[in-house]
Amino acid sequence: MSRRDGVPQGPKARPEDCEHMLDRVYQFLDHELDTASSDEIREHLAACEPCLDRYDVEQAVKSLVNRCCGGDVAPTTLRSKVLGQLAAAKQAAHHLEA
Repeated sequence: MSRRDGVPQGPKARPEDCEHMLDRVYQFLDHELDTASSDEIREHLAACEPCLDRYDVEQAVKSLVNRCCGGDVAPTTLRSKVLGQLAAAKQAAHHLEA
């Protein structure tokens, strides 16, 4: 159970769990977490109504942004510049590892 002020109660919903979950909510929404982490967040959302409410809001915002801006394409020159910088950063990281 949870109180109305958003402070969770019960064995599965501690304030530090809420903070940890909310720090990773965008990664969860974007399916960027491993299975174990995703399961952990699903379990927390099932036990914590304030976090579930926050998740629902974040999911709605993401959906709205995608619907309104999802068809935008970066200009070719910008895309080339970003890809070049990513390749340079990857090469620099590779040299640091060696």
